Amino acid sequence: MCYVIITGRSLAWLLLSLVAFMLILTGIMTPKWLLGQPVVLNENNTTKFYVPSVGIYNRCIRMKHDRYNCAPFSLYGLATDSSVYPKPWKAALFFLSLCAAIQFSTVLAGVLACCVQSVFKKSVISLAGATQALGGFFGVLGLLLYPWGWGASRVKRLCGDYSEPYIPGECSIGWAFFVTAIGVAQVFLASALSKTADKAASSDKVQFQMDEGKQLICLV
Repeated sequence: MCYVIITGRSLAWLLLSLVAFMLILTGIMTPKWLLGQPVVLNENNTTKFYVPSVGIYNRCIRMKHDRYNCAPFSLYGLATDSSVYPKPWKAALFFLSLCAAIQFSTVLAGVLACCVQSVFKKSVISLAGATQALGGFFGVLGLLLYPWGWGASRVKRLCGDYSEPYIPGECSIGWAFFVTAIGVAQVFLASALSKTADKAASSDKVQFQMDEGKQLICLV
């Protein structure tokens, strides 16, 4: 017999996992990891203001004819020349993407866990929580690798000659880096919460309602 079990703790764990995935994905896709010095232009009696920036695989710069262009510089993906796409950033993208992929799979597992509570006699939620911890490790590794590339020529053009690995020079750290870091932190929080979510899904209250023949079980 198939039981659909939804508890407050398992729902909180699932929502936290989903938010963590969305934060990491947003951070990866946004070219606001490093912000250059603000540039003020006075042309034709108008003042224009923009901030050049770079992400983990894309950048925003001022092009000719006053166009502000945001586009990826990793034209060939991880095979892009290292003078254009620094190796530490390639590694950071790989590990952060792996973290996001693992997190997305745990979200799917969380939805599945409402109907299928165990696989090979192991709780789906507990397995997902352990997998989240591994994904969080990959996320931390990606965050640590990104500043390692701050000594690259691409970064020096944006941040000045004083930029070195883990020293951003004249640049400031953008909000996308912090969003990604918050998402990775939430991965570890979700992993810890998975233990209580698993206990709630297999509690005596759930077992009592199963014994009563209920197939849809909702507990706060």
